[in-house]
Amino acid sequence: MIKYIRNFCIIAHIDHGKSTFSDRIIEICTNKKLNKNQQRILDTMELEKEKGITIKAQCANLIFKYNNNNYKLNLIDTPGHTDFSYEVSKSLYICEGAILLIDATKGIQSQTLNNYNIAKNLKIKILIVINKIDIKNIKLKKIKKQIKKKLNYKKKIFLCSSKTSFGIKKIIKEIIRKIPYPKCKNKKSLLAIIIDSYFNNYLGTFLLIKITSGNIKLNDKIKILNIKKKYIIENIMIYTPNKKNINILNCGEVGWITCRIKKINNNLIGNIIYNNNIKFNNKKILKKTHSQIFASIYPYKNNNFNNLKKSIQKLQLNDSSLTYKIEKSNILGFGFRCGFLGTLHIEIIKERLIREYNSKIIIVNPTIIFKIITKNNKEIYINNIDKIIKINDIKYIKEPIVKCNITSDKKYIGNIINICNQKRGNLKNLKYINKNNVLLKYKIPLLEIITNLNNDLKSITQGYCTYNYKFYKYKKSNIVLLKIIINNKIIYGLSKLIHINNIKKESERILNILKKYIKKQLFNINIQISCNNKIIYKTNIKALRKNVISKCYGGDITRKKKLIKKQKIGKKKMKKIGNISIKPKILYKILKIH
Repeated sequence: MIKYIRNFCIIAHIDHGKSTFSDRIIEICTNKKLNKNQQRILDTMELEKEKGITIKAQCANLIFKYNNNNYKLNLIDTPGHTDFSYEVSKSLYICEGAILLIDATKGIQSQTLNNYNIAKNLKIKILIVINKIDIKNIKLKKIKKQIKKKLNYKKKIFLCSSKTSFGIKKIIKEIIRKIPYPKCKNKKSLLAIIIDSYFNNYLGTFLLIKITSGNIKLNDKIKILNIKKKYIIENIMIYTPNKKNINILNCGEVGWITCRIKKINNNLIGNIIYNNNIKFNNKKILKKTHSQIFASIYPYKNNNFNNLKKSIQKLQLNDSSLTYKIEKSNILGFGFRCGFLGTLHIEIIKERLIREYNSKIIIVNPTIIFKIITKNNKEIYINNIDKIIKINDIKYIKEPIVKCNITSDKKYIGNIINICNQKRGNLKNLKYINKNNVLLKYKIPLLEIITNLNNDLKSITQGYCTYNYKFYKYKKSNIVLLKIIINNKIIYGLSKLIHINNIKKESERILNILKKYIKKQLFNINIQISCNNKIIYKTNIKALRKNVISKCYGGDITRKKKLIKKQKIGKKKMKKIGNISIKPKILYKILKIH
C-alpha cells in the first residue's frame, strides 16, 4: 500500500557523514552488520571510495518494521560537493522528505544552506539531524542556536552518531512519522519520471524512474515522451542494497527498468514514461544546469575519435550535467568541447573516461565564460579562446567572480591567505568554526580557481582543506589575450587569457617550454608572444647546420661558395613552407592540464 512508502534523501555539506549515516540505516533495516570492505556501501565507484566523496546519488530500497507494519524506505544518498549539486536537485525532486545532516564539529556550511534552500523551495519535509555527537568538546547549544537563526528552523532537532549508531533507529521512526507518503495522481494510467540512466552493452539503457501514477509490470508496453517508438519492459530492479529483480513497481515507488533502448539517447533524464495517449507539456520536468567551466577533450590518437564519441555519449547518460560538441584543433585534430560544473567535475569525468571506458585522452584549454564588450558596446558571452582571437573590436573583457568558502585547520591560515592573494582573492570574512577549524570567505576570479587552486590548497594544507564556490557577478578586469606565434603563424591551441599581472611570469614559462621541446629544423624557428597586438617577448631556435662542403676536398673555392649559397636559398624556401610539429606533451606542459 502506498501509505507505507517513504521516499527520502540525505543531504549535507561535503564530509558531514552522509555515507556513514546511510550505512547505519542499511544495517538497522537489514539486521546485518557491514564489514570493513562494505563501508560506504552506496558509493559504488572506485573513484568514490578512493576520494572519500559521493559523486553519484545512489538509491536503496529498505524494509523497516514499525507498529507491526512493514514500511518501504527508499533512501537516496546524495553528493555534498558543489560540483554535483545537480544530483542533489534530481534526488530531492523525487522525494517527499529529506534528512539535512550537520556535522557537530563544523556546523552550518555553504552547501548545507544551498541544499536546505533547494529542499525548502520544493516544499518537501525536512528533518534536521546533528551528526558526530560522540566527539568530545562539541558545543551543541551553539550549533542548535546557529540552525535556528540561519535556517529559521523552529522544529525539533535530532542528534545522532553515525560512528556508534546512537540515535539512528529513533530517526528512522521519525522519518516514518513525519515524512508524508507519496501521492498517486491516477490509479489506472501509467505516469513515471526518468531520474537517471546508464548504458549497458548487453541490456541497453537502464532507467531509474519514479512512478507518479498507475504501475509498471514486466512485459508492459510503454512510450517515452517525444520518442515515437514503443518499448516492452524486460527487467524491473530495486537495490536492497543488493540488486533484486521484481515483477511490478507500484505508484510512489522508485526503481530501475530496462526495455531494450539500444540507441544512446542523451535526452532521457527528466522525460516522462506513459502508456496511454495523454496530453503533456513538452517541457522537461527536471531542468538542466548550466556549465561554468569548459575544456576540450581529444583522443590520444586521431583514429580513436569514434570510440571517444561513444564513450562520452554513454557517460552523459549517467551524468546529464556534462555537455559536449565536436570541435577541430589544428594541432590535435577532431575532439570535443565539453562543459563542466567545476574543476572537480573535470577531474572525475577524466578518470571515468579512462577507467570505465578505457579511453586514452588529452584534456586541454580549460576556460570559463567571459563577457566581451566590443567597441560599439555589444556584449558577447564566449568560452572558446580560438573565437576570442578572431574578435578585432574588443573594448574590454569582464570575467566571472565567485564567492569561495575555504575550510581548514587554523595552523594553515597564513599559507591559505598567501595563495589566495596570489590568485587575486579578496578576503571578506574569517571566522573560527571551533577551536581548531577556520572558515575563510573570499571573492575570487573563477579564472584563478581553474588554474590549480585545488592542487595548491591541498599541497599547503596537506589535504586538510575543503572549498566550494558559486557565481557572484561579472567584473571588468585587466584580462589580456596572449597569442603564441611561431614563424608568423598563430598557434590557436596554445593561446590563452590571463591577468595582466601574470604576463611576464607566464610568457617566460611558455618560451622556456617551447625552446626545450620543439626540435631543431633545417631552418630558424622564430617564437613570439603577442599581447594587445604587440610583440612583447620573443626567442628563436637556431637551424641545424648541415656541412654541405664536407665532401669538397681541395679544388676551387668558388665551388664551395656555390654550395653554401644554394643551401642558404634552400633554407629560406624551407622556412616559408616548413611546418612545426607541436606534440601533445608540449600542450600538457604549457596548459598545465590533467
